[in-house]
Amino acid sequence: MFRFDILSVLLLLTQVGCNQSSQIVQYEVERESDKVLTTDLLRDQFDPIPFAWKVPAGWTEAENDQFSAMAWAAGPKSDPARITVSGLSAASGLEAQIVRWRGQLRLPEMSVPEVMKSVEDVTLKGTTGKWCEFKNDTESILGMIVPHQDKLWIIKYRSSNETAAKERDAFRSFCESLQVE
Repeated sequence: MFRFDILSVLLLLTQVGCNQSSQIVQYEVERESDKVLTTDLLRDQFDPIPFAWKVPAGWTEAENDQFSAMAWAAGPKSDPARITVSGLSAASGLEAQIVRWRGQLRLPEMSVPEVMKSVEDVTLKGTTGKWCEFKNDTESILGMIVPHQDKLWIIKYRSSNETAAKERDAFRSFCESLQVE
C-alpha cells in the first residue's frame, strides 16, 4: 500500500509538470535616463544640514559633486575658489580628514600630533569647530570641521594661493557664522 501511495504521488507530480507549458517570459524594463546631478537632487540624498549661516556677498551657488551637500564659487571667474559643505560619519575621524587635506596638497608627511598643533578651536553658536589652513606653492585649503551628533560637518575652501589670500577673511567669517539650528 505504501509503495502504491508513493507511485501515485510521483505519477501525479510528473503529469502536473508535463502538462504545463514551459514558456520563457521576457520583460522589458525601460532604461532609466541619465540623471543630471544638480544641487537640489544631491541635497535630497544627504541628511539635512543642521546649521544656518551667512553667505558672503559675491559667492554664487555652484553645482555639487557626489560628496557635497552644498557648494559655492567665490573669487574671480578666471580663478575661482570652490567652497563645499559635506557630512561624514564621525567615525571617519577628525585627524584623518585633516591629514587627507594635507595629502591633497602633497605636503610633507607629519605625525598626527604635529599636524593637530595647527588646528584652532573656534567657538560657534551652539557648538565648537576646528579651523585649519594649509597651502603648498600654488594652492590652499582652508577648512572648518564641526562635530555634530554622529557626523563631522566639513566646510572646505580650495583655491589658488592668490585667490585664497583675497577670500580668506570672507570664508573665515562664513565659518564663524555657523550656528546649530
